[in-house]
Amino acid sequence: MRRTALSGHPHCLPAVRKEEKDGKLYVTVKYMRPRWQRLMGGAETCERTFGMDAYGRRVYELCDGRQTVESIVQRFATAVRVSLPESEMAVTKFMRTLLTKGLIAMEMKS
Repeated sequence: MRRTALSGHPHCLPAVRKEEKDGKLYVTVKYMRPRWQRLMGGAETCERTFGMDAYGRRVYELCDGRQTVESIVQRFATAVRVSLPESEMAVTKFMRTLLTKGLIAMEMKS
């Protein structure tokens, strides 16, 4: 299972806007509100903005659909001078957050 996860190709989903401010990257995405919120009179869609520091931005920008998670882990480890196990833990955890927030999607190529 680990090997399968590391072979995925993450790619950034379309963003409404991307802004750089104070050394951080802010990415705004549009998402569908939960049904209960729509029933209570909320709009069908809304926007959320997520801020990323330099480390998060590095990982996010490597999610180009061409690289595997494993290659991103290796590049991150080299760039920030941490061990591969440390990099794998940090990168995969952050990617799970990006997936949950709707900022990236994972493509599994055969």
